[in-house]
Amino acid sequence: MKRDRFGVVLLILVGLTAHVSAADPPPLLTGQGAIEKVGKDVLTVKQRGPDGKFGKSLVLKITGTSKVTTLVPRMQKGSLIVTQKDTDVKDLLPKQTIAILYTMVKGSPVLLSAVVQPTDAK
Repeated sequence: MKRDRFGVVLLILVGLTAHVSAADPPPLLTGQGAIEKVGKDVLTVKQRGPDGKFGKSLVLKITGTSKVTTLVPRMQKGSLIVTQKDTDVKDLLPKQTIAILYTMVKGSPVLLSAVVQPTDAK
């Protein structure tokens, strides 16, 4: 009897595992533009289209795994070296240029990673 239950449970687990692994991964999307506003858990980006004009705003959810960096160019031995430093979302400013990598979860855009240009003030 215990062996039968174990077999049934094993079949169910194998079936669930196969279903999860067969699911399509979420899409990987990109964008660029300027920061419109920064909230506690959201980042609003005014997207720039291929023609260079600003389009619709995109409201991205910020999660614990969202990563933002700032470009830090510097001269080293006469050559320009571009590095990145980790940046807290709360330090982002409106009108700051940004490139984003995001995905869709349950129909809502979620920020995966972003790179921003440094502001003139920093």
